[in-house]
Amino acid sequence: MSHVRSAVRAWRLATVAFVVLVCALACRRAMAGAVENEASAPPLSIIYPRYVESGDDPRADYPLGLLRLALDEMGVRYTLQSSDTLMERTRAVAALKAGAVINLAWVGSNAELERELRPIRIPLYRGLLGYRLFIIRRQNQPRFTAVRSLDDLRQLTAGQGLGWTDVDIFQAAGLPVETFRYDLLFRLMQQGRLDYFPRGASEIYAELAAHAADCPDLAVEDSLLLVYRLPLYFFTNKKDEALAATIEEGLRRASDDGSFLKYFNGHPAIRKLLAEAHLDTRRRIDIPNPVQSPETAALPDKYWFDR
Repeated sequence: MSHVRSAVRAWRLATVAFVVLVCALACRRAMAGAVENEASAPPLSIIYPRYVESGDDPRADYPLGLLRLALDEMGVRYTLQSSDTLMERTRAVAALKAGAVINLAWVGSNAELERELRPIRIPLYRGLLGYRLFIIRRQNQPRFTAVRSLDDLRQLTAGQGLGWTDVDIFQAAGLPVETFRYDLLFRLMQQGRLDYFPRGASEIYAELAAHAADCPDLAVEDSLLLVYRLPLYFFTNKKDEALAATIEEGLRRASDDGSFLKYFNGHPAIRKLLAEAHLDTRRRIDIPNPVQSPETAALPDKYWFDR
């Protein structure tokens, strides 16, 4: 009888071992299949707006680098491509809403945009987009040196791009502003048809350098700083939650592990700004942003340059 019990026990142990082996092999095949499927899956195809008619757009370098950082953090394969169609901001936003031509854009945010599109609420420039320096005609510097208040600035006319969020902010503050296509603004400034072209402190030097040959009389105004809260966000179509969630999580990971801040501090445009703009010594004029969303207003301090 004891021999029978021993034989049964041995049979049971052998059966258990066989089942464990089969499960292990099945799990290994499943994991191998998942890896194979991931490797064979097509990469994320990201198409973003082309904002200038020809040549490189210096404004795209920083956000594209940050986008690559976020996607690399997530370990996904991807391709990045600008649209074949030239798009101003208004057209790009309309295309993104319609789910046509592009599937990602980075624009200055407002509450309406955040309702109509899927915002990724991590300020790409840490709020520096709302630190405004002015492109002016070099010979007009004395006019700006004389500006001591918001009322003084209201005597001058700014130029801004078509559909930019800044237009609403300027108008709410009583600042005269005219709108044109982005690549025309530099020529209009060179011709003296506008008094100043406010640009984000993080982008102004690269933009001016890109137009130096065609617009030799333009310079960065050296005494004023106009400030309002304006984040630059990545946006997707509301239905493209998978892409938005991937980028959002990648940016959060980069923020948490310090690589976002390392990228920010190391980017040539930011280094040049902090070295040359002398933000702390300029006469600062603050104006409210009446079009920001409650969600943007409630963002943690860690996402902002000045908080």
